[in-house]
Amino acid sequence: MTKSGRYEEFGQKTVSVLLDGQESDLEIVDHPAAEMSAEAFCATYNPDVFVVVYSVVERRTFQTAEDILLFLWKSDYMTTRGVVLVGNKADLERKREVSTSEGRRLANSCACKFIETSSGLDHNVDELLVGLLAQVQLNPRREALSRRRKKRGPPPAPTSASTGKRLLRHLLGIKRKARSCENLFVL
Repeated sequence: MTKSGRYEEFGQKTVSVLLDGQESDLEIVDHPAAEMSAEAFCATYNPDVFVVVYSVVERRTFQTAEDILLFLWKSDYMTTRGVVLVGNKADLERKREVSTSEGRRLANSCACKFIETSSGLDHNVDELLVGLLAQVQLNPRREALSRRRKKRGPPPAPTSASTGKRLLRHLLGIKRKARSCENLFVL
């Protein structure tokens, strides 16, 4: 994987990503939450994938990220588009205010992807870019799955029998296979 990029205007950058011998351009639109609300951003840009970034050394940015994820979930964006939660500045371990497990827990609760990066050290930046490209490529599958779910209607309310089975599986230590929020290459 290689990358190159150029700024086209403030807040926008085109990055070329080479994956499996095929080059693709990702247009990255960057607006801090204080500069543009999530609602305005979605209406203006209609992105293929959302990247919600917080600083691991500033708890308030994590809380803002949580609010943005909640908006994306309530607005049903998460069913048809990829969403990646990114904890940046992972190299500043001594100043860390948000643990990796907190970020992972938030991503799991919102059913989105998660990665920690350090843009200063270029740590996991290539992995993030390749993962973003993979998430964009998964959007047709995500949209088809969303359409099937809407046709079936809402899931049935849990019954005492299904609750009993879940409790029994828990007591016996039988775990359901869960998809990792850190694997950016799957839905």
